[in-house]
Amino acid sequence: MSSPSRNLAHFLRLCVSILFFLLTVQVTACTSTPQPPSLVELTDKAKPFLAEQRYGEAVKVLEAAAHAYPHEPTPLIWIGQIYLRQHRWFLAEDAFNRALARDFNHPMAVAGLAETLFNQGRLDMALSNWQRAAELEPRLPAVFTGMGRLYLQQLDFTAAEKAFIQQQTQHRDPTAAWYLAALTAPRDLVAARNYLHSPPDSALTPERDYLLAALSPFTTTSPPGEVAKATGIALAQLELWPLVVHALTLAREQQNKVDSETLAFLGHALTQAGRPSFDILVQANQAAQNLALPLYFQGIYLRQKGSLKSAEEQLRKAVALDPENAAIYAEIAATKSQQGNLSAAESWYIAATKIAKDDKKETFRLLLIRFYLNHGFQLEEVGLPTAEEVVKSYPNEAEAYDILGWMQFLTGSPEKAESTLQQALSLEPHLISARYHLARSLEANGKAISATVEYQRVIDGDISSGYREKVLKELQVK
Repeated sequence: MSSPSRNLAHFLRLCVSILFFLLTVQVTACTSTPQPPSLVELTDKAKPFLAEQRYGEAVKVLEAAAHAYPHEPTPLIWIGQIYLRQHRWFLAEDAFNRALARDFNHPMAVAGLAETLFNQGRLDMALSNWQRAAELEPRLPAVFTGMGRLYLQQLDFTAAEKAFIQQQTQHRDPTAAWYLAALTAPRDLVAARNYLHSPPDSALTPERDYLLAALSPFTTTSPPGEVAKATGIALAQLELWPLVVHALTLAREQQNKVDSETLAFLGHALTQAGRPSFDILVQANQAAQNLALPLYFQGIYLRQKGSLKSAEEQLRKAVALDPENAAIYAEIAATKSQQGNLSAAESWYIAATKIAKDDKKETFRLLLIRFYLNHGFQLEEVGLPTAEEVVKSYPNEAEAYDILGWMQFLTGSPEKAESTLQQALSLEPHLISARYHLARSLEANGKAISATVEYQRVIDGDISSGYREKVLKELQVK
């Protein structure tokens, strides 16, 4: 038999072992990974960054949320929407596809994917995804508006109008109402005005105001062809080419005689929409051979097709018919630039600035100084002093300060450039070219941290000018 002391020792060892086990369990429980904050809390952290357009930081927060909740699509949908704002279509597509991998039937992810496919020109896939999103949730905001925009690009105006009407039936959308106004104005003035004034109407867009102003001279007794023509020409100023084609096609059908101006604008709109148009431009010229407009649009068409000699011939005919039209001079200047004849281009740009009407003179002077900048032509001798004069003449024009600042940088004065570019951004904080040029100037002035901040703002804010890609490449090299 074992002695009482040995039994006691064994008992004590057993008690110690049990106590150690219990302590271990308690410690393990206390040191286990804590539960993450709720998904709402995590995504809410991105909202301040979104409000300040610090999209890179917002994406980081949302990626962390997506990692913490590996089955939730919401953070990835937010990321996709950020990339849509930035026009980063491939990254948006990736984000929405990742969301769909978590929830294949999430209508917002499907609609977001449709939007990015549309902007990549993958129209068939975009349409099928919008249709699926509508089946999943027909009241989803703007899903039928998306389909309508796609049909417009295909010049299928009947299908577009039906889609916009369906949008208003399911979930009212001011954008759909505006498109319906633009589509109905050439044939039904009352309906168009009703769409323009229909709720929600709390914040009229500039486009809505513009179209209302264009339609204001007309009444229900006005000739339909004239209303349609005025609508098309007004929409051409907004460069909404499918809508221009629609309006002017109706105008052409409703007019009692061949109208050269209608045909000229229609041909130009078809050119910009990527459709055959030269025959219509020729018809426009034949209908009124003393009118410069068809020749002007022919010149633009030929220049865009690379037929520079023929373009110049047509434009010279146009300027002979309308020698006070600065736009024709500027188009000849652009043609000369493409030909490599920069001295001649300069002369035509200068001529355009001299004959331009006062309310348009600023536009053509900006074209002139941008010509000097883009081609590096007589930059220090002529370009820089001309830009300084433009800034003095138009002290509230951010683009002029941007051009001048970049000229100062390129000609060896980064300190002056920094000050000038700051002035540009004080006038227009979202001018991405000025933001990029300021970053370059700050970097040259030894202000690396400030330059990094500006580079990030370029990455976050650029949507079309290519400066984001430029920054990303430069950062890779560094």
